[in-house]
Amino acid sequence: MAAAVRHRTVEANGISMHVAEAGPAGATAPAVLFVHGFPELWYSWRHQMEHLAARGYRCVAPDLRGYGGTTAPPEPTSYTIFHLVGDLVALLDALELPQVFVVGHDWGAIVSWNLCLLRPDRVRALVNLSVAFMPRRPAEKPLDYFRRACGDDYYVCRFQEPGVEKEFTSFDLKRFFKLALIVQTTGSSAMSLKKMRASNKEITLPPWLSEEDISYLASVYAKTGFAGGINYYRCFDLNWELMAPWTGAKVLVPTKFIVGDGDLAYHLPGVKSYIHKGGLKKDVPMLEEAVVIKGAGHFIQQERAQEISDHIYNYIKKFHTSVSSPKLSRL
Repeated sequence: MAAAVRHRTVEANGISMHVAEAGPAGATAPAVLFVHGFPELWYSWRHQMEHLAARGYRCVAPDLRGYGGTTAPPEPTSYTIFHLVGDLVALLDALELPQVFVVGHDWGAIVSWNLCLLRPDRVRALVNLSVAFMPRRPAEKPLDYFRRACGDDYYVCRFQEPGVEKEFTSFDLKRFFKLALIVQTTGSSAMSLKKMRASNKEITLPPWLSEEDISYLASVYAKTGFAGGINYYRCFDLNWELMAPWTGAKVLVPTKFIVGDGDLAYHLPGVKSYIHKGGLKKDVPMLEEAVVIKGAGHFIQQERAQEISDHIYNYIKKFHTSVSSPKLSRL
């Protein structure tokens, strides 16, 4: 797969973005934009890129702002949802892609939900993984929710502390990624740096994760650090303030949502009932299906690579015949 991936740097929205691509390079092929989460890179989509490239899709997977080979501004306020959505829109403009299929995971799902909310004209259809749409709740800021639901030791709350990114320097990064990618805990234990550092248990990698995968992530993060990704979390409440005009707005894009039943994001208070009792469908009226995969965890596109690739392909392929160019009147 590595030989089939093309890498380049694209100037977009005032930053330089590292972009991995696979499949046809021309403008005529249907394009899929893959949006990764934390602590990940474009690399998380390697299986889906190979699968869809082989079926004629142009696959585009950037390192997001603050990650990998993409510019990482130092100020936390440079990571608002407007910056992140703006980066993707500018990237599509630079690649001359007026409309794409979008696939997001974790923070990439949050960015993708908001891309569809703010610029639905750029998205043919959406497949989001792990993190459901989070409508703005005027009565409660996001960090207040996380503290109430999971406690002050929850990693989202701890990431608000200045300098917390320096704690990663004391980790063996290979060990950190092994622990992070196979995590199955929820609540305050999830992504707990203190508990991960204190853990001395032997780690056996699952079949879907190789030493080569771990080495790649560790080598990149050894150069970049974690500040960029952590700054996304520091903008939760700022995004809540900035998104006030979109309170009650709906995501009006054809959508499929997929989550593992062992995903920590699926077990946050209120999430299951929101997904299964009509809340998600109300906020995303064009939601066609919400799939719960038994026995799957958070990093589902890697853990269940073939299954997720099939879900994505089977969903987006049906839009090829349903999307047509507008006809001009002869009158």
